[in-house]
Amino acid sequence: MRSPLAAAASLLVAGSLVLSGCSLTSGGDDEPAPTPKTSTVAPVTELPSTAWTSADAAEVSQGGTLRLAASALPANFNPLQSDAADSDAAEILAPTSGGAVRITADGGWEVDPDYAESVEVVDEDPLTVEVRLNPKAVWQGGTSITADDMVAFWKAQNGSDDAYEVISTAGYDAISAVEPGDDEFSYTVTFSRPTAEWPLYVYPRLAANVSDSPKLFNQAFRTRAISSNGPFVVTSIDPDAGVVTQKPNPRWWGTPPKLDEITWNVGDAELQAEAYVNDELDAVDLQASTYRIGRGTGAVQRAAGVEWSQVTLNGGRGPLQDVRVRRAVAHAIDRDAIAATTAKALGAPAAPLGSLLLVPGQKGYQDSTSSIAHDPAEAKKLLAAAGYTAGADGMLAKDGEPLTLTLPVPEDTPTNNVRASAIADDLRAVGITVTLRPTAAATFFDDVVIPLDFDLVTFVNRASPFPITAAKPLFFPLDSAQNYTGIAPDRIGPGFDTVLGTLDDALRIKRVAKLDEWLFEDVPMIPLAVTPVTVAVRNGLVNYGAAQFEQPDWTTVGFVTKPKKAPADD
Repeated sequence: MRSPLAAAASLLVAGSLVLSGCSLTSGGDDEPAPTPKTSTVAPVTELPSTAWTSADAAEVSQGGTLRLAASALPANFNPLQSDAADSDAAEILAPTSGGAVRITADGGWEVDPDYAESVEVVDEDPLTVEVRLNPKAVWQGGTSITADDMVAFWKAQNGSDDAYEVISTAGYDAISAVEPGDDEFSYTVTFSRPTAEWPLYVYPRLAANVSDSPKLFNQAFRTRAISSNGPFVVTSIDPDAGVVTQKPNPRWWGTPPKLDEITWNVGDAELQAEAYVNDELDAVDLQASTYRIGRGTGAVQRAAGVEWSQVTLNGGRGPLQDVRVRRAVAHAIDRDAIAATTAKALGAPAAPLGSLLLVPGQKGYQDSTSSIAHDPAEAKKLLAAAGYTAGADGMLAKDGEPLTLTLPVPEDTPTNNVRASAIADDLRAVGITVTLRPTAAATFFDDVVIPLDFDLVTFVNRASPFPITAAKPLFFPLDSAQNYTGIAPDRIGPGFDTVLGTLDDALRIKRVAKLDEWLFEDVPMIPLAVTPVTVAVRNGLVNYGAAQFEQPDWTTVGFVTKPKKAPADD
């Protein structure tokens, strides 16, 4: 199961945030830093960030249809409207969209010349970004993309008008002004507070006429797509057949795309894998449950992962209100073993996760989990300190009450069930009884996670190239719609704000590691493993496939005439 990860911006709060001799706030950063508990060198991941077969445009044949898959048609083809949350809308529309910056393999960014001539910070106090658009860029109907589009888009997204049912106002609500420049193709974006993730918020994804109308924004794209500004356009949406068809954009100003057509075909994971084997799809994401179906056809590409499993601890009730018990739970769980099981199911090397903010392969990643390392003996010491004693059967109790934790598990989710059983076994080994409670998968979040009706719960989160804004609401404030931990220690909110307000890359990386350490001391969540991006790709398909963060250049995606035969995946 994947948790919703809406973005949320935050205020840079001044004040003392000193921990173990290291401060997250400004001041003192030129002084020698104490020896960190974490490694200062990111480990070398065994999987590449991008694993697709690359080919120069000249090597790619002109023409052909690329057949891809999606899990379901979105309820709204405006990926910014709330009904599109946690849907495939953005993925399906990717060939039809672009922006001033594009994501690189390591999760960084660069200016995309198809959309902008320049994007640069011209002042840091206040943070001011100047954007110069590519004058050739147009919306699907032929109207130029201009500063007016950005002004209207910001106003629709910033939360100033509740009529717009946006997924999130994050980032846009930190903008104090968008001002047109010398001509219609330039503008400046001024932030009321600094945010290191500003590249997310300086380009319009919708034309001004849509952003100016709450009715259009909310309702106009339930059966049709928002206007394309990319190399492809959506030409049809067939809800009965579950097929979205895209063809080259006749008004595209950039390099013409190689493909004649892209189709997105709806089906569940098993149906997708079977369709791929039956030559009805050209690429398909593989999961643990479908790996054996799809691995024998074409090539299986594996890249460093973006989806990561975790255990959320409800510190707002029961025994887990005691941080010593939460720390004991963390020490008891064998995270390496869970990571090995996760990876083995996909024929990949194990990738245990050492951060709640970054993933291996991402710039700045380092393992900060020394304080929660697998140590059953330490877990037992902490539980004894918390007042728990073992009975004749080895199980713990306090004041006559057994130490029992509930762990709801969505039904018919084999991967989640395996992970939950491993967690229960590990905790039982230190005297904690875990009750696994089957729950309907369709209502798992609504009935269990959101109302915090659990002691422990495990599901999958998704990493982001701009991770801090997305991560903050998972932990702070207490009433955040995405904080399922039942706690929100005072220092965590300002800690996130300080990291977001740090524009210097090197200093921000240090502060991310320190914030991770704070989180692991409070133990609201325990990271487990990163699931590798695993994609089965038909022989001959190039410039598309498994990648952690890098975005395909849809103008060069296509087929080569004489592909090398891919080795069998055993």
